[in-house]
Amino acid sequence: MHDTNLLKNLYTLLNEGKLDRAKFFQMLARVVVQEVGCSRGSFWFYDGALQDKIICESLYDASDNQWSNGMVLSEDDYAPYFETMRDMRMIVAGDARQHAATSCFNEGYFEPLNIYSLLDVGIEMDGSQIGIVCCEQTVEIKEWTQTDVQYLKQVVAMVSLALKKLG
Repeated sequence: MHDTNLLKNLYTLLNEGKLDRAKFFQMLARVVVQEVGCSRGSFWFYDGALQDKIICESLYDASDNQWSNGMVLSEDDYAPYFETMRDMRMIVAGDARQHAATSCFNEGYFEPLNIYSLLDVGIEMDGSQIGIVCCEQTVEIKEWTQTDVQYLKQVVAMVSLALKKLG
């Protein structure tokens, strides 16, 4: 079972002004990786008038204990993924390289980064999808559990509250 106390502690630190937005998402990305047991965790937010691209707010990679941000993915390059996220608001892809919505990432994203599995849940605020929390597994396929999905849904709920706090 995943520990939601870590989420509550991060939210409290944010609420008390002890974390800024960047540090909050860095720490949260690492907590997601630790709790779900995946290789990489990240937060992406939609951009553009048509919400046709996502920009990485924070990505934590456990293999080298490093954070990165700023990567941009465009619907022009990954249309099946964007369409599925709009419709389903979630993608559970144990074998992401074979999944209909995510195989579009194979050449330009999965293969160079050695990613095999993906679990994404949409972040909503006031009924609109504004971003995505993403878990990725490198080196081998990971079968995501219902517990993993439920945990990410809790993460998403907390992110929505945090974004309202941040304004």
